[in-house]
Amino acid sequence: MTTEVVRADVEDWAAVREIRLRALADAPDAFASGLADERGRAESEWRDRLASPDARTFLALDDGDPVGLVTVYRDPDDRARAHLVSLWVSPGQRRRRVATTLTEAVLDWARTTDVQAVDLWVTETNAGARQLYERCGFVDSGQRQPLPSHPHLQEMAMRRTIPA
Repeated sequence: MTTEVVRADVEDWAAVREIRLRALADAPDAFASGLADERGRAESEWRDRLASPDARTFLALDDGDPVGLVTVYRDPDDRARAHLVSLWVSPGQRRRRVATTLTEAVLDWARTTDVQAVDLWVTETNAGARQLYERCGFVDSGQRQPLPSHPHLQEMAMRRTIPA
């Protein structure tokens, strides 16, 4: 299988919405927001997210069908930092380097900007995601917090420094 990773633009809002809702239905304990919250967002909100000059959303496509998603956005308080969020790959496409390819797209974007570090939060119990991020050079920062959508779960912060 060859997966193509593309930058989503405002015209891709419906595909981004569809795969984001699939992600939240598949892995409700993995994300800070919930399915009901995202399902209720208006088209204009999806388009606004994709139009931001300080964020990028990437889609993984298999024969034109979205099979993965990730978003990165620049920290509004520290423009040298960015945050990787919402990484998800459909179950049938896992273990095929799709998540790695999406993560690499985020890191490539960071390299072309003034970003010096990419941060993320991952649920401590999500061993597969933690291993992926470690393979991509992220390290545990030591920070922990409750997952906003499921406070009984803990998230750990990870960081990847971007060489100059």
